[in-house]
Amino acid sequence: MLVGRGLSVWLLCLTALLLFFFGAQINPLVFMVAGVLVPLPVLLAGWRPGGRGALLLALVTALSIFSLKPGLEVIRANLGFGSLLLMGVLLTGLKQRGVPPPRAIILTVAALSVTALLFLLGQAFFLGVSPQDLVAQKSSEIMAMVQQVLGEAGGGSSPLLPGVSQADLEAILRRLLPGLVVANTGLVAWLNVILARQIAFFLGWGKPEPPLFYWATPEWLIFVVVGTGFLLLIPVTQVRTLSLNLLLVLALVYFCQGVAVVAAWFHRLKLPRFMRVIGYPLLFLNPFFFLIITLGLMDLWLDFRRLHRPRDA
Repeated sequence: MLVGRGLSVWLLCLTALLLFFFGAQINPLVFMVAGVLVPLPVLLAGWRPGGRGALLLALVTALSIFSLKPGLEVIRANLGFGSLLLMGVLLTGLKQRGVPPPRAIILTVAALSVTALLFLLGQAFFLGVSPQDLVAQKSSEIMAMVQQVLGEAGGGSSPLLPGVSQADLEAILRRLLPGLVVANTGLVAWLNVILARQIAFFLGWGKPEPPLFYWATPEWLIFVVVGTGFLLLIPVTQVRTLSLNLLLVLALVYFCQGVAVVAAWFHRLKLPRFMRVIGYPLLFLNPFFFLIITLGLMDLWLDFRRLHRPRDA
């Protein structure tokens, strides 16, 4: 119930969400931060006031945004923000039902991905265009948004891959957009779950949960990786596109496992917290990102964390 300290937490979370929204309208940096951390206040509201508090927070935030300029345009313009609110609600609801965090993340990503696909197909139908044309349009919009955030002028080389033209990058983006959307959704959900757990632990909200450095992918998933790799050898464009998108999603899964291995090492070495705060963001940068994916794959055979060994070994 929203009483006492629970109400204070709920109001702070509402304030944070509104600051995210309004700040994203005027500052590219806030826009990028909001695109990652919007589910966090919803998760924290669900952690302290409860699941109903999280749902109420998402509804009040959505209604506050809609009240600024009621109409379909404000809904279309803020679908991304709304999907992040929904992510927080889904993760909270699954947590309340006792679903383990890795499974909750997978279920949430699956639900949001299916919702996004249905919305895309519905939008294409009502606009009278093919889904492929709509994806091309979305790819161009994403490129324009990236250029705006990075402060790059239009045309010329891509701001992400120097030497690659914007037209070529848009063609690549169109092919990989489904995998990128799923992987990005999974990464955002994973980050927010970790941050919410850490904040709740520091604030003493209930008993500490098992650390996420025990994250481990099912062993059978490696056969999916191998099979997906073989699909790249088939000289059919659609099959190769499907394979590349699957590999993007699988790379995220093993990146999470690689980070879990690093977290276990940090814990074993008892590194100071400030060193961990510096170390974790570095894992997302080149070339560490790809090294962490490789580490996650190698953990299947080398068992760096000794998860599959007897306790007395």
